[in-house]
Amino acid sequence: MITEKIDLYAWSGIGRKGEKGGYLCSYRHGDLSPEMGKGKVRPAILIIPGGAYAFVSLREGEPIALQYFAQGFDCFVLDYDIAPHRHYPAQILQAGMAMMYLRREADKLGIDGGHIAAVGFSAGGHLCGCISLLWDDPALQKAFGKDCELIRPDASIYSYAVVSNGEHISHGGSFDNFCADVVNRDDYSLEKKVRPSANPSFLWANTEDNCVPVENSLLLYSALHRAGVPVEMHIYEKGWHGMSTSDEEVYTEDVSDPMFAHIRTWLPLSFSFLKAHGFAVKNA
Repeated sequence: MITEKIDLYAWSGIGRKGEKGGYLCSYRHGDLSPEMGKGKVRPAILIIPGGAYAFVSLREGEPIALQYFAQGFDCFVLDYDIAPHRHYPAQILQAGMAMMYLRREADKLGIDGGHIAAVGFSAGGHLCGCISLLWDDPALQKAFGKDCELIRPDASIYSYAVVSNGEHISHGGSFDNFCADVVNRDDYSLEKKVRPSANPSFLWANTEDNCVPVENSLLLYSALHRAGVPVEMHIYEKGWHGMSTSDEEVYTEDVSDPMFAHIRTWLPLSFSFLKAHGFAVKNA
């Protein structure tokens, strides 16, 4: 495995102005021996942890990367800026830079530049939605011009995502930390921003989530479905917010309850979804 930390500001030539985030941690298979599959071109996935835009969850970074790595993906975990140090546009710009890096460096990295997915968790799901639905956001247009179209992932996975600014269902802290007094919250209420050109999307959430209500996922699913976007959704009866891989890797307590194993099924379901949309290891 090749692991490295990429400074997206240094790569892009966009000067830092006090930003602390904007880094990618890679988990790549690399140029292996013939015995281990040398000459393969791999799908890639950008992993965006959650944390209400107030921290970047470690539980939703490397543990997720290792799951997709085992399925043949080269994986890249985004470390982005958080409040109160930074609000919009820092986060969306850093996620956009990450996708541009993967597109433009695809040949060098040995990844399939036409099959780069993104998976986001909680507020990271919101940021995943921003680059999936608002890839031509003004901040991204300013930075990348017409090339901002390259920012849209080829598929998106929304894990108990923050979606809506709607009354009674909004995770207000995430919207406060992302938008602050810089942009209108409704302009980043994702269910209002879906268009037919959105990418294939996979959603999962837990009915009992009392942090980010399941209605966030339901609203996004409905909007994607109405727009004719390929979409799949799984809503689990039990479980709470932030369950990530739902295993010993992210919990210190006992995970032998069948509920954990049931919720872990979101991973193979997402693998199958991506495979159905052409994400596979290919010969060079």
